[in-house]
Amino acid sequence: MGTQIGVIGAGGWGTCLSLLALKRNHTVRLWEVFPDYAWTLQERRENILFLPGIRIPPEIMVSASLPEVVRASKYLLIAVPSRYFRHTLQRLKPLYRNQPLLIATKGLEVQTGMTMSAVLKQLLPDSSFAVLSGPCIARELACGCPSAAVVASPDLKIASIFQKHLSSSSLRLYTTVDVRGVELGGAIKNVIAIGAGIIDGLNLGINTKAAYLTRGLKEMVRVGVALGGKEKTFYGLSGLGDLITTAFSPVSRNRSFGEALITSSQEKFFQETQMVVEGYFTVKSLLRLIRARSIDAPITQAIYRIVYLKHNPRQVLEDLMNRRLKQE
Repeated sequence: MGTQIGVIGAGGWGTCLSLLALKRNHTVRLWEVFPDYAWTLQERRENILFLPGIRIPPEIMVSASLPEVVRASKYLLIAVPSRYFRHTLQRLKPLYRNQPLLIATKGLEVQTGMTMSAVLKQLLPDSSFAVLSGPCIARELACGCPSAAVVASPDLKIASIFQKHLSSSSLRLYTTVDVRGVELGGAIKNVIAIGAGIIDGLNLGINTKAAYLTRGLKEMVRVGVALGGKEKTFYGLSGLGDLITTAFSPVSRNRSFGEALITSSQEKFFQETQMVVEGYFTVKSLLRLIRARSIDAPITQAIYRIVYLKHNPRQVLEDLMNRRLKQE
């Protein structure tokens, strides 16, 4: 028996989550912030900007009215970019009726370095929530390609609710209580994936990429544990699993952005893409957290220098290779 699910955010990931919920026979309402584009989604039954070629069944109701979607939903899934997460919650707050919330947004808030669940607890302190993360390229899932992800919540009963309502033959969900680790893995991997794209753009080969990702995973674990996550979480779906996907997928926004830094330009990439590159914003807030705690994170620092200080990628790579030698 299905239930009423509201998906807040009609990007590629929000659209995909709507399709996954519908697959489990739930009544699904999808909220799009811009009325004109909500009308386009409703009429064309295709997300032409963020998930072109994937049909949106008529059973999914698309609306630009947040009150309508919230009022009609027993559970809420939030899938907006991290830089809009706080503003979206501020709009949601007066409408909220204590529904369990699933955070499907990855990243850190640029201004504060807070995870999305920390922002949620600040604005809706009494809410029951879980976080979804893992190797989930929206197009692949929307096409029915199998994958797995993790649902984290301080209350395993809440995690299990979302696990039950969204798991299917194409998405296997696991549960954990390590919310901090799951969110940090989903944020840090985007930064590392930018470097993977830079390596692709420089045509440096698979040895370089394998070595880089191995050390990148080591840095993810070191930073993530220092910031409060559990070590084993970073070797799971929301850490290593998501890193592999983001670092190798040809449609990964973060990897593609890194590649464009070599083959094109940062400015041109942003002009041509409609998608949000979470790693671009995360590296700035992550660097502040790292410096404040004196955490050793040479890869994060290197990506920041390339992206924001415009340092030459080849010189930055040489600097990484010429650091003091040490044990693995």
